[in-house]
Amino acid sequence: MKKVVGLGACVYDTLISCENYPKEDTKQRAENVFVSGGGPVSNALVVMSKLGVRAEYIGVLAKDAAGDYLLKDFADCGVGIDDIVRAGSRSFTSYILLSESGNTRTCVFDRGDVPDDPLLLDFTRLDGADVLHLDGNSLQCALAAAKYAQAHGIKVSLDAGGLYEGIENLLPYIDILIPSAEFAQGITGKKDIAGAMQTLQNRYSPEVLVVTDGKNGGFYWEECPKHYNAVKVKAVDTNGAGDTFHGAFLVAYLQGKTVEQSCCYASVVSAYKCTYFGARHYPLNERIMKNFF
Repeated sequence: MKKVVGLGACVYDTLISCENYPKEDTKQRAENVFVSGGGPVSNALVVMSKLGVRAEYIGVLAKDAAGDYLLKDFADCGVGIDDIVRAGSRSFTSYILLSESGNTRTCVFDRGDVPDDPLLLDFTRLDGADVLHLDGNSLQCALAAAKYAQAHGIKVSLDAGGLYEGIENLLPYIDILIPSAEFAQGITGKKDIAGAMQTLQNRYSPEVLVVTDGKNGGFYWEECPKHYNAVKVKAVDTNGAGDTFHGAFLVAYLQGKTVEQSCCYASVVSAYKCTYFGARHYPLNERIMKNFF
């Protein structure tokens, strides 16, 4: 069985579904409120676990009730938790407003005080992994883990969604680079995705380069940018769609699929997720995906 170890944001999400986004300084009734574990790497690990990959989290959770919830949620979703360290008193939390009419999400977050300290982690726990999956959060830990992985022949994957300070220092260690269009254009200064991809390929020469562009699908690099389509569904919650794409992409790629095939598979799994509320607790396995195709 393939093994992926993840290190990145682990977030206690409170999701609030409303008919539409409320006007400022007003009151509005919520249609639904629920909590969930979240974070780009964390959600991707859950998807991989559901699809038959051995997924484990190495990182730090706070010593509070939210941290307790996140630990249990990982375990309930089949993600390995043996290498999680508890430190800090306030978890990374977010409040996400979902507009049903606009099919949009708005997020307010607090990073808490979970320490970003590589000395807290035992990177030998990466031994035997096929891929280390990162999202740029806990950047000092991510850098140390990526350097260890590179030195030990472990592929490094990055969900590059946010232009965090210092993130460019991580990019030389990345084998599987999948940024958002916003990230790719922002870090390269290019106005178009094709130009951004060419620059990223020239600078870092990743084994895999894919740029996601939401409902427009995205592009993968195969001597030049090539487009893949998004899958159209009646979405009820797009939160976690990108995280799901990354997890499903790695599942397909580790099974020997081409980059194009992996993009198409990930698009299907991501679209399927959008037909359910929440980024984790929905039915998903290989049999379901075969029926969904």
